[in-house]
Amino acid sequence: MQSETALEVVQLELMLDLADLVTQGFEAALLAALDELDGRVLFNRRLDGDPRYQRVAAVALGPDDDIALVFLDHSGTATFTEDAHASAHVLAAEAIAAGAGAPD
Repeated sequence: MQSETALEVVQLELMLDLADLVTQGFEAALLAALDELDGRVLFNRRLDGDPRYQRVAAVALGPDDDIALVFLDHSGTATFTEDAHASAHVLAAEAIAAGAGAPD
């Protein structure tokens, strides 16, 4: 288990904080940031019934394939990014498994 958040996860969070999610949309902003960080989407899905977020994307980042979860709030204007290994979210284990099984 990782004890600190990978640099690429922090960079992704900062890039998404600067993105215009309303104009670009969540997926386009995420893909643009991942292109800059040598990352890829593992899954991107709706979170029906979640009280805080409408979407979650699991991503693999950088040379070490660090796995992160990126959440989009209900307003569609803000994201929250966390290291999947440090996450208590129910989809964290699925994200880690998807990253382990993803082809290079």
